[in-house]
Amino acid sequence: MHQPEGLVAYYLLDDAAVRKLAEGGTVNTDDRTLLEYYAPHTMLTHGLFDANQELIAQFRKGPLPTNLEPSEVQNALEGGSLTALDLSDEANARNFVRALESQPESLSHYIVQGRFALMQGALTDAKSFLEAAIKRDPDSPEAMHWLAIAEHRSGEDTSARLRVDEILKRHPRFLPALTDEMQFAADRKDFRIALLAQLNRMAVMTDPLASEYCRLGAIWMKLSNLAEAEPVLLRGTLKDPYSYACHLELGELYRETGRLRLARQHFELVVRFYPDYDPTIFRALAGVYVALGDSHSAKATLRKGLRLFPDDPELQKAVLGK
Repeated sequence: MHQPEGLVAYYLLDDAAVRKLAEGGTVNTDDRTLLEYYAPHTMLTHGLFDANQELIAQFRKGPLPTNLEPSEVQNALEGGSLTALDLSDEANARNFVRALESQPESLSHYIVQGRFALMQGALTDAKSFLEAAIKRDPDSPEAMHWLAIAEHRSGEDTSARLRVDEILKRHPRFLPALTDEMQFAADRKDFRIALLAQLNRMAVMTDPLASEYCRLGAIWMKLSNLAEAEPVLLRGTLKDPYSYACHLELGELYRETGRLRLARQHFELVVRFYPDYDPTIFRALAGVYVALGDSHSAKATLRKGLRLFPDDPELQKAVLGK
């Protein structure tokens, strides 16, 4: 959350609405714990989340609690909008944006509108709102950051890069701009600039997350510098022993350098804990098994992958031995 008011993005129903929603439902008490027994059976039901959201929407009266003071409404709407956008919750963001239309214009108001337009792919509208935000506050790094993203997505890379440079000249430790610099460079496959930007990003962070070490290691691998990549990726697994990205990159690194038993170890962890993330991991692990002379495990891995990704053509061919 950007501000305390952003908490309202998680608000759904007031007490009266919750009671109305629950009318006629099964009573669940300490001596009759039906929920504990039956709820897990529905967790993987296809479309359950959307069905629940539709049900809640029938009882929802608005994006904000009704007990707010009038003076609190605008800040709550702006904070809730930004949090909903950060959560990529388009339906909730739309509710907040609609409610904001009745409020006075402000810097945050324009940024919210621009970000919502970006979420919908309306790049021209996004740039218009964000340019209006910058007119309101020419030194707003937040507005310039989102305008740079809109320009980048519109193919205006030179303008986007100049805008990021401008932000960093004024606000050299502004993390979103450093992220833009890294991401834009990676998108144009300039991994040397991406590397410098990622190192700068991590220098700004008090305690970088495992994911940041994974990203840094992946960039080193793009530069074919596996010697630098390995210790960085291992550092990531020390910070998070279950890191998907670091284990995946380490598996690829060890496969490329012929250390197949280590590759198998990291690929097996990915398949075990993240089986539904990516079908290519099953082919990668199967290839390592084949190289180690374990054709039985290779076939079993491919069959498991196909069960999880039945429409993947490469897995279909691999299982059929084509």
